[in-house]
Amino acid sequence: MRNFLLTTSALARVAALTGFAIGGMAFVGAKPALAEFEIQEPSVEKGEVETEYRGAVHFGIKKGEDDDNGAAENGDDDDDGGVIGALDDDEEAPLRQSHDFEIEYGITERFKLSATLGTDEPITDAYGVSSVEIEAQYELMEREDGEDGWALAFAAGYGFATRSDEADEIEFGPIIEYATGPLILTINTYLSGQVGDNVEADGLGFQYGWRAEYEVAEHWGVGVEMFGEVEDLAHSGPWNEQEHSIGPTVFWKPGDDDGDEGELELDDDVVAGPPEMELSFNVGVQFGLTDNTSDSALKFQGSLEF
Repeated sequence: MRNFLLTTSALARVAALTGFAIGGMAFVGAKPALAEFEIQEPSVEKGEVETEYRGAVHFGIKKGEDDDNGAAENGDDDDDGGVIGALDDDEEAPLRQSHDFEIEYGITERFKLSATLGTDEPITDAYGVSSVEIEAQYELMEREDGEDGWALAFAAGYGFATRSDEADEIEFGPIIEYATGPLILTINTYLSGQVGDNVEADGLGFQYGWRAEYEVAEHWGVGVEMFGEVEDLAHSGPWNEQEHSIGPTVFWKPGDDDGDEGELELDDDVVAGPPEMELSFNVGVQFGLTDNTSDSALKFQGSLEF
């Protein structure tokens, strides 16, 4: 019981610091992120390949302010039978669904590269490829699996927009992780900017995501995740015109067996077999916190490491 109280206290302190950092950015407008509902981890392993799928389906997409007047001229019917109001020329349409496909490779013990194919279906367009992103990540502070402490990495990426009316994007920022006992807190904070002929934002944007995961049984965990993004730090807007969501997530890691590590030692003359494969899955629900966010979203993530 005492360990549980200590764990809870540590979570409260870190979550409070995170809340202050996020709150400071929460006064500006938002748009969909390059990679929707993604929490990146700071760990890097040389020679490791990881393939990942991330998907989300949105429900209760919010109507615009012009529902009554502009819907007949510019609006579309939504999935709930309502009408989506007219969008401004510089306003990005919300998504019905999104699906990302990513592959990562550890080049050194601290440096890895990844490539992501982003696909989605905005309410104003058909399903299709939305971006291709190349990202580099460097691990600054390492934490061994199963040990308490901090881990830190820095990531930078470039996203090539595939739709003619959208701008390319760059993003960069730290990936922070803190572990204590069965609890792991992971925080992603990125600055972003638009590049190309279709730039709409005057300055840098900001996006964040954080996850608190608690191991409840071998291979199983439960947690909370929160996401949000701001489009332009140079122009503020009310809270209800931003996009922020939070919700529970369940984690299953059938291939994560820390107890098996070190049980078998091979002689120098013995040729090692193929690398061990490790699977992990999580499924969760996100609930919108503002009028400009969909009522809910069902999210799923699956990864294979080898």
